[in-house]
Amino acid sequence: MKDTAALAEKQTESVISHYATLAYEYDRRWNRYSVVSLELLAKRVDMQDGEALLDLACGTGRLGGIIRERTPGVDLTGMDLSPDMIKMARGRIPEDARTRWLEGSMQALPFDDASFDAVSCSSAFHLLTDQRKAMSEMARVLRPGGRLCIVDWCRQYPQIQLIQWLARTVGRQYRRILTPDELSTLMSDAGLEVESSEKFNATWFWAMMCILARKPG
Repeated sequence: MKDTAALAEKQTESVISHYATLAYEYDRRWNRYSVVSLELLAKRVDMQDGEALLDLACGTGRLGGIIRERTPGVDLTGMDLSPDMIKMARGRIPEDARTRWLEGSMQALPFDDASFDAVSCSSAFHLLTDQRKAMSEMARVLRPGGRLCIVDWCRQYPQIQLIQWLARTVGRQYRRILTPDELSTLMSDAGLEVESSEKFNATWFWAMMCILARKPG
């Protein structure tokens, strides 16, 4: 338990440090990657006016911007470990009665049960030191019938396998990159029903997966 807590603390410090400078140029450096991956996520999560979305690892708030442009009546809550990313998100969409940007970990969500119609997470699930706990938290805050959509790197591809190997041998950040079957199993174990699983390329290099699940009820 002590080792697990120490790993989680070290990972949190590493992620915050990494994005302390990257946050301010993230949208420019990762533009093509973000456009492709977040457009697909927005399409799959399919928000409707009056619904509440929790966007985990929200980064600069770009997904929220895409969804708000198309569905202005969505209640938006974004959470990220990085205070610098949250600063950028607040600059993109100022906080108001229907918009919140919070610092925090998806492994311990500060929300009541059944608070959201949809939960999203893009390009961050592989950074979690306790993926099963995070999945349980996501399922907990979903309302019955609510959707969970996760977009992340896909370990079925050789170049992503190389990234995983490098992370384990010389990397400064913990990474556990999954396959679609592994991610789907975590969702099922948390009591969610997987509705779709697809693989795609965000760029010529970045091989991704998008898994959509629903909470029964």
